[in-house]
Amino acid sequence: MPKLLNSPPRYRRHKSTGQAVVRLQGRDIYLGKFNTAASHEAYRRFVAEWSQHGGKLPTAADVVTVTEVIVAYVNFASGYYLKDKKPGKEVWMIKSALKIVRSLYGRTPAAEFGPLALKAVREVMIGNDWCRNHVNQQVGRIKRMFKWATENELVPGNVYEALRCVAGLKRGRTSAREGSKVKPISDTDVAATMEHLPAVVTDMVQIQRLTGARPGEVCDMRPADINRTANPWEFVPASHKTELHDRERVIFVGPKAQKILLPYLLRPADSYCFSPREAEGKRRAERHESRKTPLSCGNRPGTNRKANPRRTAGEKYDANSYGRAIRRAAVKAGVGTWSPHRLRHSAATEIRKRFGLEAAQTVLGHSKADVTQVYAERDYSLAANVMREIG
Repeated sequence: MPKLLNSPPRYRRHKSTGQAVVRLQGRDIYLGKFNTAASHEAYRRFVAEWSQHGGKLPTAADVVTVTEVIVAYVNFASGYYLKDKKPGKEVWMIKSALKIVRSLYGRTPAAEFGPLALKAVREVMIGNDWCRNHVNQQVGRIKRMFKWATENELVPGNVYEALRCVAGLKRGRTSAREGSKVKPISDTDVAATMEHLPAVVTDMVQIQRLTGARPGEVCDMRPADINRTANPWEFVPASHKTELHDRERVIFVGPKAQKILLPYLLRPADSYCFSPREAEGKRRAERHESRKTPLSCGNRPGTNRKANPRRTAGEKYDANSYGRAIRRAAVKAGVGTWSPHRLRHSAATEIRKRFGLEAAQTVLGHSKADVTQVYAERDYSLAANVMREIG
């Protein structure tokens, strides 16, 4: 029978001392007098700690280096921050922040990483021309790593408490540049861009503009997730940004969006509505129909393709491929590049202007109104009307 590599070390008797012992990584760990209740309790505690530390001996908190904490935290984050069972964007952001920490303090004992060290890391971020908000977010991720390390007894508790004292950068009180504010995209620029988009992406843009959905939510639309018995239709994404906070996300699909979406629902319930593979097939078919060269001359259909293309059309769009398609089309239209997130801002601004802040908050799925205000531009027409009367 093969040896079980994942089984804990065996509880056994040490002959010369009569104690209970386990052997791990070349070390004998004594648990007290053999076959006593106290030694069995110590063994159970050892197995629990052994399992918690991934089959290794727990390391003393005062000798753990910053690199060891980073490696352990990245392993944890890669299994925790998942999107479609794969590490999500948050993992990439964490690695980006911790790369600087490791380059400066990798060999430093983690217990000695304090506020001044964190500020030194922050100065490097500012020197990399990161905007103020991004620097604050990345510093927050570093603090979160040390909070996790404290929870798992890799560092003393006072390390995280000291790092909490480092305040975020304030506008006008730092040399870090301010990021450009994301503003709504005008319907004129959207219309010009859509003239250069594939039909499938054009429909995605219109649906996002009408519903205020996030780009990833539009990409994830499936017939199975849309309740067409409700009025208006209710789209409940299989996964969404705030699901970790036990929040439900419902996107309402009104008559205009329903008319656009209906042809995409005539497919298996668990397949994605918007498929790059289908869009590419349709594009090739249209090019073939408009072909001027006789089939007896030139390339035959399918003969001028790469044998092993670096990138192929997939089953569904994701936020990145959806954004790339829009940016390419925007350049062709001469309106400057813009992100699909701006469609959400446009929807939020219109809803707030017509129905109020609470309506915009509900449609966008925000838990707090102050988050919605970031998306929805203030309507100054009311203030202008007041000033016309009294100003």
